[in-house]
Amino acid sequence: MKTLNDFGKDFGAFYPRGHTVVGFSTYQSAWSVRGALRAQGPLFDELVDVTPQEMIDFAEINMQQGGVIANMGTSVTTLQKFLDAARTGAHFLIIPTADDEAAAVVTQVLSRVPHLMAQRYHLLAIEDIP
Repeated sequence: MKTLNDFGKDFGAFYPRGHTVVGFSTYQSAWSVRGALRAQGPLFDELVDVTPQEMIDFAEINMQQGGVIANMGTSVTTLQKFLDAARTGAHFLIIPTADDEAAAVVTQVLSRVPHLMAQRYHLLAIEDIP
């Protein structure tokens, strides 16, 4: 099973290209989305659950490791948002969204479940998902 450290970086900062990171205020909401996506088939078999403490531990270290260039972009700012949410108890899912079809399924599922934030990581941009 993947951990946060297994995902890509951009100039030292967390940048899970081809994935969407979603934060939820409750574990139940995260679990609901996890179940709905897993029911869609093997496309979402490799999604990763991240506890609040796992995100806090990872983000605090990773933000220090990000280089100067990473700090000029949005990856460190986005990671700070994840850290702030985790400190309030947010749970996270890291969902594979390598193509628009997968992203559309994720967006549809998220439209039915309350979430705090959702960011899809593209090659050169981070997209906010409503």
